[in-house]
Amino acid sequence: MTNFLPNHFDCSDAIRQTIEQKLAALSAIADELPVYIIHDVRNFSVVYLSPNGLTLLGETLDEVREMGPAYFARFFDPQEVSFSLPAFTETLRQPGGGEWFSYFQQVRTGKGQTFQWYLSAARLFACDDNGQPLLSLTFALPLDPNHHLAEKAERLTAENLMLKESYHRFASLTKREKELLKYIAAGETATETSNRLFISEKTLNTHRRNIKQKLGAKSQYDLIKFAQAFNLV
Repeated sequence: MTNFLPNHFDCSDAIRQTIEQKLAALSAIADELPVYIIHDVRNFSVVYLSPNGLTLLGETLDEVREMGPAYFARFFDPQEVSFSLPAFTETLRQPGGGEWFSYFQQVRTGKGQTFQWYLSAARLFACDDNGQPLLSLTFALPLDPNHHLAEKAERLTAENLMLKESYHRFASLTKREKELLKYIAAGETATETSNRLFISEKTLNTHRRNIKQKLGAKSQYDLIKFAQAFNLV
C-alpha cells in the first residue's frame, strides 16, 4: 500500500492509519478533484500535495516537503499569506474546527511560474490523540484570468490587506467620524452632509481634516477605499 505520510511525521500509529486511509480515498479520485494540499498545522509545512498540484508547481513531493514553511515564500504572495494564514489558524481554534475557510490567493504556477489567481477552501483534516488540530486539507481551483471573478479576487484581496494593515487607524475614528466617512465616500456634498447632521460646513470640514489625518488619507479616493474596506459603503 502507498504511504502518503512521510516516515518522520510525528503522530500515533492509530492516527497515522486513519490519515493514510483518508488520503488513499482522495488519491483514488484525484483526477476528478482540484489540486489538494495537506498541511501540518503545527508549522504549516506541506505533508502531501496531489500529483496535479506538483505538476503545476514543477516540483516533486520530496522537494516541496523539504521546503518546510518556506513553501509559502516560494509560491505565494507574502502579503496575502500574512492575512489568510492567521485567519485560517483562528478558524481552526473555533469549537469543532471543522468549518471551511475560503479565500482567494495568487500562486506561482505553470511553465513561466507566474502568479495565477485561485479560489481556495481549507478545513481541519485530522486531530492528534489529544484532539488538537494536526492536519488541514485545502482545495485550490484556478480562476480564468479573463473572468470577472479574477478581477474581484484582486479587489477583495487588496481590501483584506487594508483591513489587516489599517484596522488600528480605522479604530481611532470616533463614532461621528465613521458616520461622516460613510457620507463623504458616498459622494455627498458638504452642504448635503451638514444639513443631514445639523452641523455647520466649517465643523464638517474640521471633521473631514481630522479623518484624513487619522487614516493617513491623501485624497478622496483614499477615503473611499477605507470606507469600502470597512463596509461603510
